[in-house]
Amino acid sequence: MWRRDAAGVFLENMDTICILKDLKKKINVHWLAGNHDYHLLKLKNRAPHYNYPFEFHETLELVDGDHTYWFMHGYEFEYGNELKFIRPILEMLCHVMSDAEGVPEDELWVEITKLMSDLHYSVFSKHLEGENLKIIHRSLQDSPEERLEGKLEAVEKRAHDVIRDRSSHIAVFGHTHHPFINHREDLVNSGSWVTDAAVHNTYVVLEGGRPRLFVYGGEEILDRKQMT
Repeated sequence: MWRRDAAGVFLENMDTICILKDLKKKINVHWLAGNHDYHLLKLKNRAPHYNYPFEFHETLELVDGDHTYWFMHGYEFEYGNELKFIRPILEMLCHVMSDAEGVPEDELWVEITKLMSDLHYSVFSKHLEGENLKIIHRSLQDSPEERLEGKLEAVEKRAHDVIRDRSSHIAVFGHTHHPFINHREDLVNSGSWVTDAAVHNTYVVLEGGRPRLFVYGGEEILDRKQMT
């Protein structure tokens, strides 16, 4: 939803949206926005007032008896302490690449500076030159497998740190396209439905404080990942 106009994405996928709306009549449906969902994150606090059929969350906590399930998309774990600096840049890139229908790399800095206040510009220009912006832009177009090569273990550790000292908590995230359940069964990566991922079309079932991971139309993934 950030490499083209967001309205077009909804129009072309209206059949999926209608299925989700029908599901709401039978079960609770929660929409967790991802790192590409810039526009949804801007709408998340407006949904009750504008009568949108869904409310969008960055994080979600659901309690089931004695167990708490904590959901997050997971892109935040890719950047760690750099997120506060990176996030405004990502938002501006998303804005330019959707509302402005995309621009050539050599025009990125020009388009983004149009969106900045004088203060934003002075801070960003000090830390980020045009060439660095192009590098960030190109890296965002890489698949998670390419972008996270050599960084996957650090991302998973940051995810586990969120619930490491919380008993009866299970954290569920995605983003990396690497589905797994850790050995302690308190961290789950739901994988993806991107067909160029090694293992794809995966989903998670949470019941009674125990996570289970499945390939759609296939077998349950029983392996458990050892983490330090």
